[in-house]
Amino acid sequence: MKFQDTRNKVQTIFNIQTSNIKIFENWKLKFVICLYLVFCFLIIFTSGCAKTVTQLVTYGDEMVVEVTLRGNVDIGANRYFLIVSSDPAYKVPLPAPDYLEDAPELIEPGDTPSIGSVEAYYTNFYNTWSGYVILDPSGFTMVKGPFVVGTTPTREVLSSLTEISSILTFSFRLGRMFATVPDQVYFDFVTVPWPDGNIKIPTDHLPSSNNYILKISGSLVTIDDETDLDLEASEDIVNCRVEIQ
Repeated sequence: MKFQDTRNKVQTIFNIQTSNIKIFENWKLKFVICLYLVFCFLIIFTSGCAKTVTQLVTYGDEMVVEVTLRGNVDIGANRYFLIVSSDPAYKVPLPAPDYLEDAPELIEPGDTPSIGSVEAYYTNFYNTWSGYVILDPSGFTMVKGPFVVGTTPTREVLSSLTEISSILTFSFRLGRMFATVPDQVYFDFVTVPWPDGNIKIPTDHLPSSNNYILKISGSLVTIDDETDLDLEASEDIVNCRVEIQ
């Protein structure tokens, strides 16, 4: 009888230990699963943070322009225009033979054309511009749109021409040109002979009117133009470099 009691006690102790081992194993399994889930969460969270950091973009507010001509600039005989727009379908007067018969000149909004009606210039060109920079004997002047018949646009002197050379350099604040700075700034550079009392038809511009630059700081666009020996050297564009800072 004593032996039987001892055996039962041993069996009971064994069962208790076995049960404790199972409980420990279950707890250990749950602990491992929890650690795994925490590890997965950390990977997802840190990966998400990394993506967020790489997507940060810095926008610039200054457009820096450098134009190289085949010869020295001549502000007595010519005018030089940088035309900018937020509209990819904007238009500028083009050199012969691509000019419009009813609006062939490149003159400033508010000037009286020698050929064509005032309305034709606004309809075909000025209404599509956000603004422009003109170089004339007074220096570089920024003119901001919108351009409306019968109104005088806002003008802002940027700088004077300090040196006569083949390279023109100027800059302006995008926030001063655009009410809302677009993601892409479209532009063209045009040279125009400026005879007193005569028609003012462009002679050269960039190879395409569909030039644009992103407003992201550090964006850089360089455009080469073919040399045209039939033009005066002061009218012939060789290169245009635009940067956003």
